[in-house]
Formats: sequence, C-alpha cells, structure tokens
Amino acid sequence: MTLNAFPVREPLWLAQMPVSETGERRIRSVLIANRGEIACRVIATCRKLHIKTIAIYAEEDASSRHVRDADEAISLGSVDQPAGNPFLNINLLVDTAVRAGADAIHPGYGYLSENAKFADAVREAGIIFIGPTSTAINTLGDKREAKDYLAEHEPSIPLIPGFTGSSQGIQLADLERESAKIGFPVMIKASAGGGGRGLRIVRDASALASEFERAQSEAQRSFGLADCILEKYIEAGKHVEVQILGDSHGRVVSLWERDCSVQRRHQKVVEESPCAWLSQEKREAMCAAAVRIGELLRYEGAGTVEFILDLTTGSFYFLEVNARLQVEHPITEECTGLDLVSLQLFVASGGSLDSLPRMSKITQNGHAIECRLCAEDPVREFAPQHGTVRFWKPSTLYQNDVRFETAMESGARVSIYFDSMIAKIVVWAPTRSMAIDKMTRIMADTVCLGVPTNQLFLQACLMHPGFHRVDYTTSFIPTNLDHLLQNPYAAALRLPQALLSVVPSMFARHLRNRVEGGQAVFGRVRRGFRNQRFDRINKPSDIVSRYEPKKGSSVDPQICIWERLQSQVSQEATALVAPLPVVKQEEAAADSKESGTALVTKSYNALSTAIRNGALANSAVAELAVHQTQSRSLGQDTASSWYVGRVDVSINKRKVVAYVATGDGLSAGREADTGDSVQLYCHFPALGSPLEYHCFSILSYFESQRAAIEGNAQADPGVINAPMPCKVLQVLKKEGDEVRKGEIVMVIESMKMEITIAAGKNGKFHSDLKEGVAVNEGSQLFTAYLGVVIQTSFCAHYNVAKRDPTLGRCMDRCDRPEFGGTWAP
Repeated sequence: MTLNAFPVREPLWLAQMPVSETGERRIRSVLIANRGEIACRVIATCRKLHIKTIAIYAEEDASSRHVRDADEAISLGSVDQPAGNPFLNINLLVDTAVRAGADAIHPGYGYLSENAKFADAVREAGIIFIGPTSTAINTLGDKREAKDYLAEHEPSIPLIPGFTGSSQGIQLADLERESAKIGFPVMIKASAGGGGRGLRIVRDASALASEFERAQSEAQRSFGLADCILEKYIEAGKHVEVQILGDSHGRVVSLWERDCSVQRRHQKVVEESPCAWLSQEKREAMCAAAVRIGELLRYEGAGTVEFILDLTTGSFYFLEVNARLQVEHPITEECTGLDLVSLQLFVASGGSLDSLPRMSKITQNGHAIECRLCAEDPVREFAPQHGTVRFWKPSTLYQNDVRFETAMESGARVSIYFDSMIAKIVVWAPTRSMAIDKMTRIMADTVCLGVPTNQLFLQACLMHPGFHRVDYTTSFIPTNLDHLLQNPYAAALRLPQALLSVVPSMFARHLRNRVEGGQAVFGRVRRGFRNQRFDRINKPSDIVSRYEPKKGSSVDPQICIWERLQSQVSQEATALVAPLPVVKQEEAAADSKESGTALVTKSYNALSTAIRNGALANSAVAELAVHQTQSRSLGQDTASSWYVGRVDVSINKRKVVAYVATGDGLSAGREADTGDSVQLYCHFPALGSPLEYHCFSILSYFESQRAAIEGNAQADPGVINAPMPCKVLQVLKKEGDEVRKGEIVMVIESMKMEITIAAGKNGKFHSDLKEGVAVNEGSQLFTAYLGVVIQTSFCAHYNVAKRDPTLGRCMDRCDRPEFGGTWAP
C-alpha cells in the first residue's frame, strides 16, 4: 500500500449549535474566564460559529492578543490587587458576565475551570457554564473524591496505591504513617487542579514535612485549595490520558488517548497522539474504562481521564479526571478531525451526541505532536524568564497541518504574573516518524527573539534516540537531562561557529548606515573613521562577543576586520575573524594599584600589535556573498523602538540564514568610545535557536572591560538583588538572625514558580521586605553582612533547594541528575 506523504485534509469538523423550536440558539455570546492562548483558541471557534466573544484581562495583560481578537474586552484591574488575583474571584467574574449580557462562560483551563463553586455560581446567575456539573467536578475533578467514589461504585477501575485522608484533609502525621506503609518513593499531589502545581516526589522520610508544606502552598495559590493526597510513585511509568466527551442526555464517548510522558517538574513538555506503545487491545480497554468513569456521573462536556501505565507489568491505574479542556487537546483534534471547542458549546447548549452522525464512529488517523514553548532558560536550570519578545515569527515551512496556538506576537511582553508557556506548536503527519521530523524542522525555523525559551531543549527531546523508542517513560527528561541540554545541531554545523560573528557585525553596520547615512554633512563617512588609511588598525572592525546564559556573561569575543565591505555596487565582502589575544593576569603590573586597568591596556596593545603585524592567532577568512539584508523598525515610539530583520548570506560558500532583532536599540551603539555596545539577538535555523551578541568598536570594548573590572571591585557580595520581578512569599529569618551556609532564608514567586533563596556562608540576616510585597528586577532582596555570600537555588522538580556547593548536589539526597540546582545571582 502506498502512503500519500502529503495528504490534503479537511478542516476540523464543527458541531453546529442546536436551535430551539423558534429558531433561536441558547448560546449567542460567551465570556471567556481566562486569558492568553486558550482564550484565543475559544475565540477562533466562536467566530466560525458566529458567537459573540467577551474577553477579560488584567492591566498587566492589556496588550495581549486575546484582548484584540475578542468582540468585546473588559478590564478586571491589576493581578496584584488587594482582593487577590481577579481570575480567581468568583463574584467578580460572575458579575462581569451578567453586566456584559453573556449567555455562557467558558472557563478554559487552570484558574477556576475545575472549581465547583464557580460552576454553581455561574448557573445560579442564569448563565450557562461550559463544563460539567458541580457534582461531577466535586466527585471526579477532585482527586480524593474521585478515588473514593470509584472504589465504592466501580471497583473494576484499577487504582494506584495511595492515601486520600479524610474530608478534613490529609495531615503530616498521616503522610508519615502511610508513606511508611506504601514505601518510598511517594508522590504528594494537590487534590484540586493539575499542571504539576502542588506536586512533589519524596524519596526520603526526612523531606516529607518540607515538601508537604510546599505542595500545600502552591495548591492554595494555584487552585484556592491546599488539600493534598498521597500516591505511590511508579518509576517506569507512562502518563497516558483519554479524552472523553459527554452530553446532558447520558451519552459519553471516547476520543482516544494521548501520551504525555515527556515531563519536567511533573509538567508536560511534549505530548503525542496516539500512544505508540499501546496495543489496540490495551488502548480499547483503557478508553472503555474512561467511558465507564464518565457514565457513572453522567459527565457533561469535555474531560480527560488520566492513567499511569506501568511498563514493567503492562497494567494501568487510574490517576485523576481533569474536568475541563486540556492544554494538549489540539493533538486529539488533529487525529480525530473534530473541533472540541465546538463540541463543548454544542453539548452545553443541550445538544445530543446521538444526533450527530459524525460522532457515531470516531476514528484515529495519523499522528500528532504538541510542544509547549515556554519562557524559561534550560541552561540556568529552567529559571523562568520575562521581558519583551522582540521578534516572533512562526515557521512557514509547511502550509498544512501545523498549528501555532498562542497569543504571542512581536512586541508582546512576557509577564511574571502568568504561566511561562507562551505557545503550543502542533503538527500532524501520517506517521509518527514523519510527525517527529516535521516538528523538529518547524521548531528550528520558528523565531522567538528577546526572551529565552526552551526551544532548543524541545528539539533535543525530539531528536533524542530515547524519544524515538516508543517505550520512553516519565523519567525520560530526568534520565537524559545532560544530553538534552546540549545543542543537537552543533556537531553537524559545517561552518566554524566563530565565523557566525560576521552576521551580527554586518547587520549592525547595515542598521548604522540606514539610521545615520545621509542625515548629516558627514553622514556617509563610516563610523570610527581615521585618516591613516594604510594603518591596519584603522580598518573597519567590530568586536563581537556572545552572551552565555549559564555563565551570566559574554564569552568568546571575536574581532571582525572588514577587509572588503559590501556596497550598493557589490554584494561581496571579506572579513577576517579571530579571537582576541589573551593577556594573562600575571603579565599586568603586579605591584600596581591599577592592575585591572593595566591588564586592559596590555590587552588593547596586544590586539593592536597583532593587527598591525598581521599575526592574529587562529584567524579565519570569511568570504561573503550577501544575498539580502532586510530590516524594519518596531515599537511604539522612537525612544523604545527596535529593529528586526533577516540576513541571507553565504559564508565561504555555505548558505547561512539569520533572523535578527536589536535589544536596546541603536542609540546605545552610536558613541564609539563609551563602553556601550549594540545588543543583537540572532536566530540561526541551522542551529535551531537564538544566540545573543554584543557588538563593540575596539575602543568601546576595552572601555567596557575596564568598567567591568572597576564595578566588580566595588560590588558587595552580601547584597542580593532580585533576579527578576517577583513577589516575596516567605521571609524565614528575622532581623539579625544568624544564617548558616545552605540555609533557606527567603521564598519568592515568579511566573507561578516558587524559588528559594539560600545562604552561601555563615552570617547575619537583614531585609526590609515583608511577605506579600512585589519586587522589581534588580531591587534589593536582603543583605547578609559579615561577608555572607548568598546563592539563590531551586530544585528542578520543585523541591526545596538545599544544594551543598562543596558537594555539588542536593542536600536532600536526591540522587538523580535533574534534582537540585544552583542559580547564582
């Protein structure tokens, strides 16, 4: 049988809204009680069905795309208002919907989507809640209620060993007793909600108390309920979930399964459908169990029944029911051809699934993969990131069967107040192998400049041999973390990476000519012009350094000497690229108080001598054929604008494509001798990810080095500033308290992630901050005097970090490589 590699598929099938005998529809307008990409997703389907959409937004999110896409948008005020997060304020949301005249509320996922009180309040206000009944939410949406209910009413459903406690909640004494019975490792889980929030793996009894407290804290802030349960942690497990859909007439159907086993910190990273490990018999058994669970409570709307699949025995166990639409629902849509949001609206309007011939036999076709693009820095232990996305360009390599589920666009700001996921990228192909290849190419070609993301990490996951095996488990990322943090393209790059420095240098010069050329009497005279044209030191040149996030500084400075520049007449150029000569510290005057300055002077002299003598070590010649250089300005005003563009160039006959965005604009680079630089982000599809560069003139580079040396000499290592905008959750020490090396003294929160601050040396604690205070990036968190050096740390699996710097490992005795991490400011 010949398989068509590029089949043309129909658009997702839309369930049309049922109408009454008078020809009216029950749902004509929908308020979306959510934000970001899921709000955009709901708006897209509502627009096709001619349903009015009403968006809500916080002040910090006013420029989000979902606000513009909706027919109407209503502000809820600040996220950080005294009354708390407005997206969790039931009365405010219901009142807003009533005043807006909404017929229905779509809760999206997260926030109040699985809150029974919210569902009841919506219905009591005479508004349709697009989701299950509060009874179903309480019974199946809550992990404790679900397990207790199934044990009593459907004992055929296999349950994972665990302990749910009483209706008053689980206590620490219960945890200690039941963990000993079950055996370590165990998992503490928030009873409500999901998404990895309020979830901890505990491998030793000594960590139970601290992990229980942290799980409760996250659960309370994320879902408004601190309740937790306890489960046995299965090491060799797959996380497989079944999509179900029910109507108000008692019919529940399965839309087949998804494999969500690629997880980090218990949050899904890559999802795929179908699960290639399952036999058809096991698949049907799992889906049948999911349908039985839905039928028990006459489940209405879209829901997901999650199972853990033990690969050592082949057995599967019920985990929980997510009584809402899942983040990863698009891969089910792609494999079934059904628009799930339209089906949610259909059944919420009272429609019967039996009336839809399309639902009589749901087939599973081809293979779909979803990757979650998140604003986080993998090389800095996945620290959450924020800021302005300078350049956003989804890949256009494929015209069909590629979806970018996002509210992201160039100029959008990633805020600390919301989840770090900025986009979901979804592909479909006839086979799993083709889907992996397609997703890998799409990820490499997608441009997101200005804010670090996990883009390269996702590609490393897709390209890893372990992922190509269908028996990978939830330990895939922890087991292979070191390998996944390496660039999978670097070894195959047919060009020395140092030669790529000519691209930011060339683009910076292109922008200077565009901005400055012809604007003054000497506008066409090149910057840094010297009248001694035969002195090689006066050739057009730049020093280009690459920013290394893991080190937190620029590395590998290269000098680009332009022997021949492109012009309007010729698109050819030649550059000499070489690393800067290294002058060792001991070569500076040892007895001089200005040893740092002396070192910089010697370094400058060494470079000048090498250039004049034509003796630059390890130099390489880059012969360039410039195919095109495009640029345009973005931003709201001149002061805050920046440039984006594309460079197509052949370097030594190798084609290189780069998408470029400036950081702080060109103004910082116009004064050649002040130590400033032009910041440039360059995305090379051949490398699969962006690189950050700083372009200096020769004099400005060495001035920056001198200033850095002076700044380091004056820095107080005991003063610790916030590495990002955050909120202080806990201050664990009082003024003047003694702090010990490795002791946690403060807990902050940014982008829904808790980050602990720990002392690196013995000393005394001082801070003016109180719990609940919002802190800007760079603001002082606290001071450890008497020479205390502080390190901020957090474990990669949400553990409380207590890393011992002398051992290089977590003091909680986590023995797996991803557990524990140090983030030094």
